[in-house]
Amino acid sequence: MELVIKFLASLEVPIYLIMVVVGIVYLRRLIIGLEERRTAIFGLEREAARRRVTAAISVLGLVGLLTLAEFSIATFLAPPIIEQASFATPTPDATTTVTPTLDPTFIPENATKTPTPFPQAQIDGLESQCEAEVLAINSPEHDAEVSGVVEIVGSVNMPNLGSYYYDYSTMGEPDWQTIAAGSMTRLKESLGFWYTNDLTPGPYMLRLVALDNDGKESGACVIVVHVLAEE
Repeated sequence: MELVIKFLASLEVPIYLIMVVVGIVYLRRLIIGLEERRTAIFGLEREAARRRVTAAISVLGLVGLLTLAEFSIATFLAPPIIEQASFATPTPDATTTVTPTLDPTFIPENATKTPTPFPQAQIDGLESQCEAEVLAINSPEHDAEVSGVVEIVGSVNMPNLGSYYYDYSTMGEPDWQTIAAGSMTRLKESLGFWYTNDLTPGPYMLRLVALDNDGKESGACVIVVHVLAEE
């Protein structure tokens, strides 16, 4: 059911256009039917005109109901479904272990893995620790342009992972708005969707946060995307 609601919300503009076209066609038929009924001389002609008027009114009423239903889905039902944060109970899952490729004799036993450089936001006062295949947002890419319903693809593959969530904020002083959450390890997989139709066009920060088994933040990856007005 949620997939159907999100699908109908993504087709909001085309559905409205179809409803307008159908409404114009049947409004014209209604006007013609009323004129024919007014000028009809014989009873059969008047009855045929009456049936055309009734049919046109019925279709126009249906168009109105469908338009109202689409408006309700796109405005009230879709945003809460896509942006709700449902933290699931952490489920044990295997995490990927990085295997050293160099000769162990040249690596100190207490050496730590050097993070792989990854495109991310560089904002004063905001910590970002994006790392490829560990904690990263692969799509949309940093500094990309987006619109409509955006699929978030990334990796959450950290030790002792309890759960994760992703959120967004306008630039400047962060005001984070949670989009969705999960608890399973992800490796360049779909994390969910971000509904941007109702956002003011402009730059936004998109953040992916990992929590450990104790519910404490263990890392955050932040990128900047530019939301465009949907045509």
